[in-house]
Amino acid sequence: MPSEYNSLHALASDAISKRVIPGAVVAVGRAGQAPLIQAFGQRQVEPQSAPAAIDTVYDLASLTKALVTSVLFMRAVAESRLTLDDSLGRHMDSLADRPEVTLRRVLAHAGGFPAHRKFYDDLLDKADPRPVGAQAVLTLAAAEPLAYAPGSRSVYSDLGFILLGAVVERVLGGRLDELAERLIFGPLGIGLRFVDLRVQTPAASLGGSPVAPTERCPVRRRLVVGEVHDLNAFAMGGVAGHAGLFGRASDVLRLAFALCAAYHGRGLDGGVPIVSPQILREFWQPAGVPGSTWRLGWDGPSDHGSLAGDLISRRAVGHLGFTGCSLWMDPDQETCVVVLTNRVHPIVRDDPRFRALRPALHDAALRAIDYGAE
Repeated sequence: MPSEYNSLHALASDAISKRVIPGAVVAVGRAGQAPLIQAFGQRQVEPQSAPAAIDTVYDLASLTKALVTSVLFMRAVAESRLTLDDSLGRHMDSLADRPEVTLRRVLAHAGGFPAHRKFYDDLLDKADPRPVGAQAVLTLAAAEPLAYAPGSRSVYSDLGFILLGAVVERVLGGRLDELAERLIFGPLGIGLRFVDLRVQTPAASLGGSPVAPTERCPVRRRLVVGEVHDLNAFAMGGVAGHAGLFGRASDVLRLAFALCAAYHGRGLDGGVPIVSPQILREFWQPAGVPGSTWRLGWDGPSDHGSLAGDLISRRAVGHLGFTGCSLWMDPDQETCVVVLTNRVHPIVRDDPRFRALRPALHDAALRAIDYGAE
């Protein structure tokens, strides 16, 4: 491990010195064991510098889609509360005229929805931006015209997962954050959480751990720390199906281990699997959308040039987050790699160097534990 760890250290240190990222926490492990969790650089550079630590809490952004919304859908399918080939309109009256928009297609980003809409532009008070509640955003998302024929291709879309979050709340009978805590986080003893901005004041620490800030937000006119970065999720109050989750690398890794164990029909610590292995395997199979690597709420590596890196199995599953976070898992070998960073701090930049850094970090971390794809 030492020489390969040195490669990871050099790669992260070089990216930090060149201001590609302020810092990062990298965790990698196999079969419930985590031989490597390491912090690099700073968790923040403004208004003053503060070091990253292995317990730093990051805004996980779109990892919410996989770790919360998709996993809750697995639970709902297992309990026969949902059927994947149901239309979205069966659960949302405003979409009843779109039978071709099925839950399966929306989970695979093939529901016909456009990639993104700035709903917050029409909802937030420009002089004093505050959350307006989930329903206002849901109404706009449901009314959005489709951009392409459902099932014909995949277009990565927040809109579909905004709506899926509402569906799973209705069928499981609770708020998304409460369901996640009761059905996922609590049983595993992990500190992943949402920050409900309707009742919580954003803070620089969560659960006793420091929070990494994101950007100096031009809409909120402040440095964002301890509240969701995504502005549509902010308008909804911080709890949404597409974004809003916060956590430490160790929390993400433990949930990943639990999912990999469930893939093999086991609980993480000798108990029952966190989700049904048969349903988990269905969600993790390629969705069959032409030209797409998407599963149901999860992505898979492309054959060439994948942001997952070159090393991990092409049967792996994972997800990326806009803030800079990522998770990739090889369920066959029960091997997981987590990279948490706030590349959007202190400002959001379209930096091709970060696109190159992501797969390089994944590969270096996996080499550090002598991983070899089968």
